[in-house]
Amino acid sequence: MKMHQGCIEVPVEDKSVNMVAFSQNQEVYAHQLIIDRRCDIFADELAIWKVLGRRWTLSILKNLDTKEAIRFNELKRLVPGISSTVLAERLSELEVEGIISRKIYPEIPPKVEYSLTVQAKELRVIFNELQGWTHRFDPHRSAIEVPV
Repeated sequence: MKMHQGCIEVPVEDKSVNMVAFSQNQEVYAHQLIIDRRCDIFADELAIWKVLGRRWTLSILKNLDTKEAIRFNELKRLVPGISSTVLAERLSELEVEGIISRKIYPEIPPKVEYSLTVQAKELRVIFNELQGWTHRFDPHRSAIEVPV
């Protein structure tokens, strides 16, 4: 662990995080985690942004938002390219953060369904705004676009 400019630098094993800026004082890189000690009050926010910033997470949430509940294999088919291991990890992380819920039915074979929590449904507004913002500033879209 190194100190520089009032920050603590901690190695991060998760290579799926590229870079997420949390504020002027916090940044997450794939190879390191830098947290300003003055920002310890943001510890809870840091955890949720770390989970939301991981590869596949937004795609998983988007697909969970299409139905009331989705089983594991159906969700895996909806997110092409994701491995079963990574999907299981992301679902577990999202469950710990209270973003999704898991319902296990006592039958053989076991039936497990995943759904968005009320907390996650509130994220729709944020994600819709973020999507709109990215469309407005995407350099690959046509220069003349009339808003609907």
